[in-house]
Amino acid sequence: MERKYVFTDGLFTARSGYTIIAAVILEALIILAVAGVLIWEQMHPMPLPPEQKTALITIPPTPPPPPPPPPKTPQPPIPNPPTPQPLSEVPPIPTPIPTPDAVPPPPPSPPPTPTPPQPTVDIAAIRANFYSEIHAAIDAAKAYPRQAILSGATGTTEVAFDYLDGQVSHIRIIRSSGDRGLDRAAMDAVTRARYPQPPPQFQGQTLYLTVPVVFNLGGS
Repeated sequence: MERKYVFTDGLFTARSGYTIIAAVILEALIILAVAGVLIWEQMHPMPLPPEQKTALITIPPTPPPPPPPPPKTPQPPIPNPPTPQPLSEVPPIPTPIPTPDAVPPPPPSPPPTPTPPQPTVDIAAIRANFYSEIHAAIDAAKAYPRQAILSGATGTTEVAFDYLDGQVSHIRIIRSSGDRGLDRAAMDAVTRARYPQPPPQFQGQTLYLTVPVVFNLGGS
């Protein structure tokens, strides 16, 4: 008796469909895996290898060859070399004999005589002495007025004036005696007096002098 298998074609068809779906899924997974690998490589690129630096070597140019040496010029032969002469004896140099007429050297000059120090000039003493001479010259030219003698008037008139090399000027009374005749006589005495020349320290200088002219019937 022959056996028959029921649903054989249908079972084969179902198995084939599962196989196709599994293949499609596997292919999709493979595609997704490849795409993921590509995306990861784009996001994480591999570093480039370091650049190798090449050192530059400069080769100097070849120096030119040295110039050839100049040709040697032959020296002409000496026709007749000089014959050395024998040395002759040199006569001795005579030593000069001193003559008796030679002038001896002058003796050394004596040291200079020291200059004595100049004495110190006492200007104050010179001024006082010259002032006394001026006063004596005015007293010698003084004349007692007759009217003052008759009236018995006495006093001292102080007269001031400028003195320059024996000449007086700007005569004026700075203190009166109290008597007009005596004051006038005092100014006349200053005008008529014969003054001495000034000492060298006061020559060419204008001196301001004040002299008291005393009128005293006692004779002093």
